[in-house]
Amino acid sequence: MSYTVAIHKPSSVRHAVVADVLESGVQSLVLARPSALDVLSISEQGLVLQHSVPINGTVTALSAFKPSDAAVSWIFVFTEDCICFTLAFINQRFVTQQVLSDLEDRFTPDTDTAHVAIVDPEHRGILLYFNKSSLTYIPLIQTPSKKRNGKAAAAPSSAPSSAITGILYPHVKLHIDELIIISIVFLEGTETPTIAVLYRDGQHARHVKVYEIILSEQRLQEIAHPQPSVQRNLDQGATMLVSFKSTAGGFFLLGEQLLTYFYPPSLGKSPLKLPFDGPINFCACASIDDTGERLLLGDEFGKIYMLQVSLACSRLGDDSVYPQVVENWKLTPIGETSIPTTLTYIDSGFFFVTSHFSPSTLFYLSEEQPHVRTAQVLPNLAPITDFQLLQRDSSTDIVACSGGFKSGSLRIVRSGVGVDAIAEIGDVPGITGLWTFPGNIVVASFIERTVVYQCDLEKVEIRDITGWNGIDGSQPTIAMQILGSKIAHISKSAAKIIDPLTSYSDSTTVDGVISGAAFVDDYLILAIVNRLILMSASLEELASVNLPHEIACICTYQNLVFVGLWDECKVVIFSLPHLTKVGETASLSGGIPRSIHLCNLEGIELPVLFIGMADGTLYNYYLQGTTLTDQKTSVLGTQPVSLYPLRKGLFAVSSHPSMIYGSANKVIISGVNVASPTALAVCMKSQDAMEEDDDEDEIIAFATDDRLIYGVLDQLMSTHVQTLELHETARRLTIMSPVAGVIGLITLRTEIESFTGDEIINCFVKIVDMALFEVVDAYALEDNEMAECITSGIFDGVEYLIVGTGYASAEREEYMKGRVLVFEVSGSSTKKLSLVLQHELLGGVYAAEVVEGKLVCAVNSIVRLCTIFLNASTGVLDFKQECGFRSPTMAINLSSYQDYVLVGDLMKSVTLLQIKPGSTTSSENYRFREVARHYEPMWMTDAEILDENTCIGVEAEGNMAVFQYDTSESAKQISGDDEPILDVIACMRIGEIVNRVRRIPKAVREMASAEYHIVTQRAYFATRDGGIYMYGDIAPDKIDTLINLQYNMSEVVKSAGNLNILDFRRFTNQRHNPGELKRFIDGDYIEQFLELEDEEKEKIVNGGFRGTVKLGIDVTEATAIVEELKRLH
Repeated sequence: MSYTVAIHKPSSVRHAVVADVLESGVQSLVLARPSALDVLSISEQGLVLQHSVPINGTVTALSAFKPSDAAVSWIFVFTEDCICFTLAFINQRFVTQQVLSDLEDRFTPDTDTAHVAIVDPEHRGILLYFNKSSLTYIPLIQTPSKKRNGKAAAAPSSAPSSAITGILYPHVKLHIDELIIISIVFLEGTETPTIAVLYRDGQHARHVKVYEIILSEQRLQEIAHPQPSVQRNLDQGATMLVSFKSTAGGFFLLGEQLLTYFYPPSLGKSPLKLPFDGPINFCACASIDDTGERLLLGDEFGKIYMLQVSLACSRLGDDSVYPQVVENWKLTPIGETSIPTTLTYIDSGFFFVTSHFSPSTLFYLSEEQPHVRTAQVLPNLAPITDFQLLQRDSSTDIVACSGGFKSGSLRIVRSGVGVDAIAEIGDVPGITGLWTFPGNIVVASFIERTVVYQCDLEKVEIRDITGWNGIDGSQPTIAMQILGSKIAHISKSAAKIIDPLTSYSDSTTVDGVISGAAFVDDYLILAIVNRLILMSASLEELASVNLPHEIACICTYQNLVFVGLWDECKVVIFSLPHLTKVGETASLSGGIPRSIHLCNLEGIELPVLFIGMADGTLYNYYLQGTTLTDQKTSVLGTQPVSLYPLRKGLFAVSSHPSMIYGSANKVIISGVNVASPTALAVCMKSQDAMEEDDDEDEIIAFATDDRLIYGVLDQLMSTHVQTLELHETARRLTIMSPVAGVIGLITLRTEIESFTGDEIINCFVKIVDMALFEVVDAYALEDNEMAECITSGIFDGVEYLIVGTGYASAEREEYMKGRVLVFEVSGSSTKKLSLVLQHELLGGVYAAEVVEGKLVCAVNSIVRLCTIFLNASTGVLDFKQECGFRSPTMAINLSSYQDYVLVGDLMKSVTLLQIKPGSTTSSENYRFREVARHYEPMWMTDAEILDENTCIGVEAEGNMAVFQYDTSESAKQISGDDEPILDVIACMRIGEIVNRVRRIPKAVREMASAEYHIVTQRAYFATRDGGIYMYGDIAPDKIDTLINLQYNMSEVVKSAGNLNILDFRRFTNQRHNPGELKRFIDGDYIEQFLELEDEEKEKIVNGGFRGTVKLGIDVTEATAIVEELKRLH
């Protein structure tokens, strides 16, 4: 039984729209990721994520429109499964308004280009393009229906025919002769919906046609130009049509060498043409103003241009005035951005660039140089073309080839929030509390004493400064706080107010032992056994209250005090200044409240109260006035939870240290890559906390069992990344041994020849020093030579870097020859690449693996076993081909485990081989034995062997399959011989194209299995859209529970568009449509269980509706299971 969950959600953004979807008249930015919509507010602080809407489907097109009677705009979403739906923001959440799921024509082939969804400028309808030779038009206004008995049915008189009701009326299929459509736009200012189409014919020539949509007859009517030749045989590099928003109408054609403006067909005028210097491959466009007279254009290299259009009035001989027409224009380069997928102009000079190869970025236009300036960056890992696992002391890092072209980089990705240590001071055991002050002053509390240290982070040492500000070191410190210009210090028996400038202090001794303290404004609140005391800054007692039970913990927020009680296991709320009881929680399970804190989290409107329990449970509530609402429960481990405030959240310590922060109106809990601290504090740079810069790195001091550590806490509250910018595409990588200390890398540098416009690609082999994390040497390959794979291995006691290449040819798509290049990495301080062996082969080397001291290469359709050895007679390395195996079409992937080799074929799935000694009757030293194969066609993108019995394959339509031996008699009959077949034991649709799968080493799995018992981690896989996922095996005793939980949830928890998770995850390709979801659990979906209301959880656990079954566990047990699954990432 298989389990998969995202440890880094896909970050590529391909679609964006600006509309007032949250509040009338207030623009928001809607971004489409593969399976989610992000809605961001636009403010002076930049873009702020307000809502993230999961979608059980892959978004392929996005638009927005505003119904006539609606306060806000609605979002129109189109998915890969040809399902469209509308969303409206109602009562603080997005609600599905309508779904159309019958759009696809099963008998018409899919388009070769991306799906298109465009809204008519007059909002009369939405045009979809997803099948060849067919367009789909969805009316947004009510029109006469089809003729009945020869008469047209009139629209109801209650609604005007021009009203945009928000209803998606029955769609109409419109036949179109053009099969290869490159771009479609609606034209402005037309009486009926009119489109312009850029298409390519069978001879690769590009042409334009203009069609009018005749809805009553359900057909397209071509509007012929008086000079038909002007719309034919256009610029061969033409990629886009852009509708001109002005009253002048018409449209622009963005070519590679020429920019062309086509007048409205009714004018019958010849197009205007503007040649420009050098080839430009335009790929994105946005209109700056409502008139369309200024446009932003972006090209494939991230350059931005401003197109300024001049208009003039056209007059006839009789002096009658025609509307304005385009007279002239000017194209000006104004700067560079990330590589655009789309451009979206927002307002006031701000525009947003969505990108697949680069970070999506908010820019603004400036009148001064540089004209294009960065305002905000949204990180992006896409596309991840390759990755390897790097084992460190406490974590497994992912080293990935990320991005493309000028944004190409090498990245180290870790799961959870990162704390990078900047200083570690040893031999400081037993710290139970920490408070920091400017000047690297640390007050450390121990069980029976307090010590004040001054830390020197450069020399990594501390010195005891006993007597600092008169602090008594004979007792442990309970709490400390800066109150204006003074410092409050609370010990077990006294409260003291210290003036650091004069060293004067006021103190008061109390009867009993102080167990807790809190501060608000100029007040102190002390907890002494079961008594709560309010004191002024001058230590005057202002109020007190006796409670029925001993106080366990306290915190304050504005004029409220929150008190956790021992015996009642609840939190009571008191108001200041009279300590009047105003509310309380119900009794809490999980033992005793051990730590409470209330704070405002970024992205969440209401303040949130967190209660850490003795058994590792964490409760959180929203505070409305004095009322606590929306209780949520999380499990952080089995140890008591301690909460420490940070600038943008909380640090929670239990069995599993966690960061708590807010995003899109949700409380997010992420793991932290440190051992559980015994105490923690944020380092202060100034006496005034208001002076702290939220954008600066947050430095924390924390204590472990015997150390005091200073570290930098990641600002990115998620998977965190270390980046080496390469400014060219990183394609493949391998990590050599710690002795070599380098990462081998293949990169591609793409340039455009200035005169011909031809694309020139140069390929390099590079090495990155792992200690310095920088490129230290590079080797340029020959012209037209492309490196396809890289690996490393030890031959005759020396570790080498091995690269497989192929020579590109204009005459043939496949490689006719290639080379195996063997490099030695020499040098200790400065590492260098030395080519020590090259061997030419008849075909391109698509993959290479070192298997038990031998090199296995995939050379076109042949898998070859080769040996690399030191020739005794010549004293140099030599290369020998030992044996081969023919793959059905093209062997593109190899993976090895012991002496097994898994072959991924371009079209014919996977085959498992084993390396065996050669027979006594043959001259070969080795041979391949075909162990098993999968016989159904699959277009593989990668394959990975997990062990001698199991392997994973991912294919080009976004699916994953898990294969296992099938040695039964029925399997032998299917295959037609005595060899077993590889049977699919689990399969699902990922919804993204997976580029690489990597097995998790056995040692790492065993270490993780000691902590996680429900799922055994087996592999990671990375996608074209920047997602990184974990694949694992589910423990046998939890299989039925998780299968039933997923099914029960699917009947309760639907995504936007009312899409069912089980339908989305079905293995689906051209042969299996629809396929099946087989023995797979979607971890990201299961984790939504934690966000549900209690009633929904009870309903899911109890089952008994629409085929659901009772889980056999209660809500608490189900929550604990899902919490453990969540800690996997």
